[in-house]
Amino acid sequence: MSDTHGKPAEGMECMCTLDDIDEESYCEYQTMPSGKWHPCLFSSPVVEEMLKTQFQKYLEDVEKAASDCAAAVRRLVVKGPPTHLFDANALPLPEGETHVDKVWFMKGDEERPALLQGALQGAEREALWDSQKQTLAAMEAAEAAP
Repeated sequence: MSDTHGKPAEGMECMCTLDDIDEESYCEYQTMPSGKWHPCLFSSPVVEEMLKTQFQKYLEDVEKAASDCAAAVRRLVVKGPPTHLFDANALPLPEGETHVDKVWFMKGDEERPALLQGALQGAEREALWDSQKQTLAAMEAAEAAP
């Protein structure tokens, strides 16, 4: 955890692809509210893909779970639709931190917002979340019925 950017540790590898992380594929993420930077345990190509696909995957997972069981929907819906990049293992949030705000890519020395492509904000996000909670409530009622 640092106020400045670092370099990949010797022997660092991506938790997703198991490829070595070097200066070409190293990235960091900034958490809020502290504004501290942390080494990401995914390589930059994986992070790029997550930024592009994580929100859509969430929507697909909720839809798939809705045909299965309320417990699966509950696990997905409890925190609401994601807006920022997240992964509990490769981008863990230290205690007191609320979200990943930015990502820094060593190659190109580029900082970018950690907002997920297609993620809804404000009232649109709340409307989607309300709809998902209504679906969950209906599923739970159906499961509880004799």
